[in-house]
Amino acid sequence: MSSGPRQSLSNTRRGDPGGPPRNRSRRNSGQGLARAGTSGPGGSGLEQILLWTGVAVVIGLVVVVVAFFATRPPSEATPSGIRTPTVLTPSNIPSSGTTLGRSDAPVTIDLYGDFRCSACFYFSVTSNVEGEIVDKYVRTGQAKLVWHDYTIIDADGTTASRDAANAALCAADQDKFWVMHDWLYANQAADESASAFTIDRLLQIGQAAGMNMAQFRPCVQQGSHDATVAAERKSAPSISGTPSVLVNGKQVDPSTVPTYADLSAAIEAALN
Repeated sequence: MSSGPRQSLSNTRRGDPGGPPRNRSRRNSGQGLARAGTSGPGGSGLEQILLWTGVAVVIGLVVVVVAFFATRPPSEATPSGIRTPTVLTPSNIPSSGTTLGRSDAPVTIDLYGDFRCSACFYFSVTSNVEGEIVDKYVRTGQAKLVWHDYTIIDADGTTASRDAANAALCAADQDKFWVMHDWLYANQAADESASAFTIDRLLQIGQAAGMNMAQFRPCVQQGSHDATVAAERKSAPSISGTPSVLVNGKQVDPSTVPTYADLSAAIEAALN
Protein backbone atom coordinates (compact mmCIF):
# COMPACT_ATOMS: atom_id res chain seq x y z
CA MET A 1 0.00 0.00 0.00
CA SER A 2 1.32 3.42 -0.88
CA SER A 3 1.91 5.81 2.00
CA GLY A 4 1.35 8.86 -0.20
CA PRO A 5 -1.78 10.93 -0.62
CA ARG A 6 -5.00 9.13 -1.33
CA GLN A 7 -6.33 9.09 -4.83
CA SER A 8 -9.76 10.36 -5.82
CA LEU A 9 -12.58 8.80 -3.86
CA SER A 10 -16.10 7.97 -4.76
CA ASN A 11 -18.95 9.10 -2.57
CA THR A 12 -21.01 6.10 -3.58
CA ARG A 13 -21.95 3.59 -0.92
CA ARG A 14 -20.27 0.21 -0.61
CA GLY A 15 -23.07 -2.20 -1.41
CA ASP A 16 -23.48 -5.84 -0.60
CA PRO A 17 -21.89 -8.18 -3.15
CA GLY A 18 -24.19 -9.62 -5.72
CA GLY A 19 -26.24 -6.50 -6.27
CA PRO A 20 -25.71 -3.67 -8.75
CA PRO A 21 -22.97 -1.14 -7.89
CA ARG A 22 -24.30 1.83 -5.96
CA ASN A 23 -23.50 5.45 -6.77
CA ARG A 24 -20.88 5.27 -3.84
CA SER A 25 13.39 17.96 8.53
CA ARG A 26 15.83 17.15 10.49
CA ARG A 27 17.15 20.08 12.68
CA ASN A 28 20.87 20.76 12.72
CA SER A 29 22.10 22.29 15.91
CA GLY A 30 25.15 23.94 14.37
CA GLN A 31 26.57 24.23 17.84
CA GLY A 32 30.28 23.93 18.50
CA LEU A 33 32.67 24.54 21.34
CA ALA A 34 34.35 27.94 21.28
CA ARG A 35 38.09 27.60 21.04
CA ALA A 36 39.80 28.45 24.30
CA GLY A 37 42.71 30.86 24.00
CA THR A 38 45.91 29.95 25.73
CA SER A 39 48.56 32.21 27.01
CA GLY A 40 52.00 31.91 25.54
CA PRO A 41 54.98 30.54 27.29
CA GLY A 42 54.96 33.68 29.41
CA GLY A 43 51.40 33.05 30.70
CA SER A 44 50.76 32.85 34.44
CA GLY A 45 50.53 29.56 36.31
CA LEU A 46 47.00 30.47 37.40
CA GLU A 47 45.89 30.82 33.77
CA GLN A 48 47.34 27.37 32.99
CA ILE A 49 45.48 25.85 35.94
CA LEU A 50 42.20 27.45 34.90
CA LEU A 51 42.71 26.29 31.31
CA TRP A 52 43.31 22.66 32.22
CA THR A 53 40.47 22.71 34.75
CA GLY A 54 38.14 23.88 31.98
CA VAL A 55 39.36 21.15 29.67
CA ALA A 56 38.75 18.54 32.35
CA VAL A 57 35.20 19.81 32.90
CA VAL A 58 34.43 19.66 29.18
CA ILE A 59 35.79 16.12 28.91
CA GLY A 60 33.70 15.10 31.91
CA LEU A 61 30.56 16.53 30.34
CA VAL A 62 31.24 14.72 27.08
CA VAL A 63 31.62 11.41 28.93
CA VAL A 64 28.31 11.96 30.75
CA VAL A 65 26.45 12.82 27.53
CA VAL A 66 27.88 9.82 25.66
CA ALA A 67 26.94 7.52 28.52
CA PHE A 68 23.39 8.91 28.57
CA PHE A 69 22.74 8.29 24.90
CA ALA A 70 24.49 4.91 24.97
CA THR A 71 22.16 3.62 27.68
CA ARG A 72 18.95 5.36 26.54
CA PRO A 73 16.30 2.95 25.21
CA PRO A 74 15.39 3.40 21.53
CA SER A 75 12.46 5.69 20.87
CA GLU A 76 9.26 4.27 19.39
CA ALA A 77 8.96 6.47 16.33
CA THR A 78 5.95 6.20 14.05
CA PRO A 79 6.61 3.19 11.83
CA SER A 80 7.49 3.92 8.21
CA GLY A 81 4.46 4.21 5.96
CA ILE A 82 1.93 4.83 8.74
CA ARG A 83 -0.03 8.03 8.21
CA THR A 84 -1.12 10.34 11.03
CA PRO A 85 -4.84 11.25 10.95
CA THR A 86 -5.75 14.72 9.72
CA VAL A 87 -9.32 14.48 11.02
CA LEU A 88 -9.60 13.66 14.72
CA THR A 89 -12.54 12.77 16.92
CA PRO A 90 -12.60 15.26 19.82
CA SER A 91 -11.05 13.74 22.93
CA ASN A 92 -13.10 15.88 25.33
CA ILE A 93 -16.40 14.20 24.51
CA PRO A 94 -17.39 11.39 26.88
CA SER A 95 -17.24 7.93 25.36
CA SER A 96 -17.79 4.34 26.35
CA GLY A 97 -16.70 1.51 24.13
CA THR A 98 -17.94 2.25 20.64
CA THR A 99 -20.35 4.97 21.80
CA LEU A 100 -19.39 8.63 21.58
CA GLY A 101 -21.42 11.10 23.61
CA ARG A 102 -23.59 11.20 26.69
CA SER A 103 -25.42 8.00 27.49
CA ASP A 104 -28.59 9.97 28.22
CA ALA A 105 -28.59 11.91 24.93
CA PRO A 106 -32.14 12.01 23.52
CA VAL A 107 -31.10 11.00 19.99
CA THR A 108 -29.12 7.90 19.00
CA ILE A 109 -27.19 7.87 15.73
CA ASP A 110 -26.21 4.35 14.68
CA LEU A 111 -23.37 4.26 12.16
CA TYR A 112 -22.71 0.99 10.33
CA GLY A 113 -19.29 0.93 8.66
CA ASP A 114 -16.32 -1.06 7.46
CA PHE A 115 -12.84 0.39 8.03
CA ARG A 116 -11.84 -0.74 4.51
CA CYS A 117 -14.79 1.03 2.90
CA SER A 118 -13.77 4.04 0.78
CA ALA A 119 -17.30 5.48 0.90
CA CYS A 120 -17.05 5.35 4.71
CA PHE A 121 -13.76 7.26 4.43
CA TYR A 122 -15.57 9.82 2.30
CA PHE A 123 -18.32 10.15 4.91
CA SER A 124 -15.98 10.38 7.90
CA VAL A 125 -12.92 12.16 6.50
CA THR A 126 -13.18 13.63 3.00
CA SER A 127 -16.55 15.32 3.43
CA ASN A 128 -16.27 15.24 7.26
CA VAL A 129 -20.01 14.77 7.63
CA GLU A 130 -19.37 12.59 10.67
CA GLY A 131 -17.21 15.31 12.26
CA GLU A 132 -19.78 18.03 11.63
CA ILE A 133 -22.56 15.94 13.16
CA VAL A 134 -20.35 15.19 16.16
CA ASP A 135 -19.51 18.86 16.60
CA LYS A 136 -23.10 20.12 16.43
CA TYR A 137 -25.08 17.36 18.06
CA VAL A 138 -22.84 14.94 19.98
CA ARG A 139 -20.55 17.51 21.61
CA THR A 140 -23.60 19.45 22.79
CA GLY A 141 -25.27 16.40 24.35
CA GLN A 142 -28.20 16.30 21.94
CA ALA A 143 -27.17 12.98 20.38
CA LYS A 144 -24.81 10.07 20.84
CA LEU A 145 -23.00 8.27 18.02
CA VAL A 146 -22.76 4.49 18.12
CA TRP A 147 -20.39 2.62 15.79
CA HIS A 148 -21.35 -0.80 14.48
CA ASP A 149 -19.06 -3.12 12.51
CA TYR A 150 -20.57 -4.18 9.22
CA THR A 151 -17.67 -6.04 7.59
CA ILE A 152 -19.06 -6.14 4.12
CA ILE A 153 -15.80 -6.15 2.13
CA ASP A 154 -14.56 -9.45 3.57
CA ALA A 155 -16.89 -11.02 1.05
CA ASP A 156 -13.82 -10.89 -1.21
CA GLY A 157 -12.46 -13.88 0.72
CA THR A 158 -10.10 -11.96 3.00
CA THR A 159 -10.38 -11.13 6.72
CA ALA A 160 -8.92 -7.61 6.73
CA SER A 161 -12.21 -5.91 7.55
CA ARG A 162 -12.74 -8.25 10.49
CA ASP A 163 -9.13 -7.84 11.64
CA ALA A 164 -9.39 -4.04 11.52
CA ALA A 165 -12.68 -4.16 13.41
CA ASN A 166 -11.10 -6.45 16.01
CA ALA A 167 -8.15 -4.03 16.36
CA ALA A 168 -10.56 -1.16 17.00
CA LEU A 169 -12.30 -3.18 19.71
CA CYS A 170 -8.90 -4.04 21.20
CA ALA A 171 -8.34 -0.28 21.37
CA ALA A 172 -11.77 0.06 23.00
CA ASP A 173 -10.48 -2.21 25.78
CA GLN A 174 -8.11 0.69 26.54
CA ASP A 175 -10.86 3.30 26.14
CA LYS A 176 -9.35 4.36 22.81
CA PHE A 177 -11.83 3.12 20.23
CA TRP A 178 -12.33 6.53 18.62
CA VAL A 179 -8.57 7.12 18.54
CA MET A 180 -8.13 3.87 16.62
CA HIS A 181 -11.14 4.72 14.44
CA ASP A 182 -9.28 7.83 13.24
CA TRP A 183 -5.96 6.00 12.71
CA LEU A 184 -7.55 3.15 10.79
CA TYR A 185 -9.27 5.48 8.35
CA ALA A 186 -6.04 7.47 7.92
CA ASN A 187 -4.28 4.26 6.88
CA GLN A 188 -7.00 2.70 4.75
CA ALA A 189 -6.15 1.80 1.15
CA ALA A 190 -7.94 3.95 -1.41
CA ASP A 191 -8.69 0.80 -3.39
CA GLU A 192 -9.95 -0.99 -0.27
CA SER A 193 -7.05 -3.46 -0.49
CA ALA A 194 -6.74 -5.98 2.32
CA SER A 195 -2.98 -5.32 2.42
CA ALA A 196 -3.62 -2.10 4.36
CA PHE A 197 -4.83 -4.07 7.36
CA THR A 198 -2.58 -7.10 7.77
CA ILE A 199 -2.00 -8.13 11.38
CA ASP A 200 1.54 -6.71 11.31
CA ARG A 201 0.34 -3.39 9.91
CA LEU A 202 -2.51 -3.16 12.41
CA LEU A 203 0.08 -3.56 15.17
CA GLN A 204 2.13 -0.74 13.63
CA ILE A 205 -0.94 1.45 13.46
CA GLY A 206 -1.77 0.66 17.08
CA GLN A 207 1.77 1.54 18.18
CA ALA A 208 1.61 4.85 16.31
CA ALA A 209 -1.79 5.57 17.85
CA GLY A 210 -0.38 5.19 21.37
CA MET A 211 -1.83 1.84 22.39
CA ASN A 212 -0.46 -0.13 25.34
CA MET A 213 1.21 -2.74 23.16
CA ALA A 214 1.52 -5.31 25.94
CA GLN A 215 -2.28 -5.50 25.87
CA PHE A 216 -2.97 -4.56 22.28
CA ARG A 217 -0.58 -6.99 20.56
CA PRO A 218 -2.03 -10.28 21.88
CA CYS A 219 -5.59 -8.99 21.47
CA VAL A 220 -4.97 -8.30 17.79
CA GLN A 221 -2.93 -11.42 17.12
CA GLN A 222 -5.44 -13.73 18.79
CA GLY A 223 -8.52 -12.08 17.31
CA SER A 224 -9.99 -11.61 20.77
CA HIS A 225 -13.09 -9.82 19.47
CA ASP A 226 -13.65 -11.72 16.22
CA ALA A 227 -16.77 -13.37 17.56
CA THR A 228 -18.21 -10.01 18.59
CA VAL A 229 -17.55 -8.60 15.13
CA ALA A 230 -19.21 -11.57 13.46
CA ALA A 231 -22.23 -11.42 15.76
CA GLU A 232 -22.78 -7.75 15.06
CA ARG A 233 -22.66 -8.35 11.34
CA LYS A 234 -25.37 -10.98 11.66
CA SER A 235 -27.58 -8.94 13.97
CA ALA A 236 -27.50 -5.77 11.86
CA PRO A 237 -30.83 -4.37 10.68
CA SER A 238 -31.88 -4.59 7.07
CA ILE A 239 -29.20 -2.45 5.42
CA SER A 240 -27.59 -2.98 2.06
CA GLY A 241 -24.25 -1.20 2.25
CA THR A 242 -21.83 1.04 4.09
CA PRO A 243 -21.91 3.60 5.43
CA SER A 244 -25.47 3.28 6.68
CA VAL A 245 -26.79 5.68 9.29
CA LEU A 246 -29.90 5.35 11.41
CA VAL A 247 -31.36 8.11 13.57
CA ASN A 248 -33.44 6.72 16.40
CA GLY A 249 -33.81 3.52 14.43
CA LYS A 250 -34.81 5.04 11.09
CA GLN A 251 -32.32 4.80 8.21
CA VAL A 252 -31.34 8.06 6.54
CA ASP A 253 -31.27 7.93 2.72
CA PRO A 254 -30.43 4.26 2.14
CA SER A 255 -29.68 4.89 -1.54
CA THR A 256 -26.43 6.83 -1.08
CA VAL A 257 -23.93 8.23 1.42
CA PRO A 258 -25.94 10.47 3.76
CA THR A 259 -25.19 14.17 3.52
CA TYR A 260 -24.93 16.58 6.44
CA ALA A 261 -28.21 18.16 5.39
CA ASP A 262 -29.99 14.79 5.36
CA LEU A 263 -28.65 13.77 8.76
CA SER A 264 -29.21 17.15 10.36
CA ALA A 265 -32.81 17.17 9.18
CA ALA A 266 -33.39 13.70 10.61
CA ILE A 267 -31.80 14.62 13.95
CA GLU A 268 -33.73 17.86 14.21
CA ALA A 269 -36.96 15.97 13.52
CA ALA A 270 -36.10 13.45 16.24
CA LEU A 271 -35.33 16.25 18.71
CA ASN A 272 -38.65 17.93 17.99
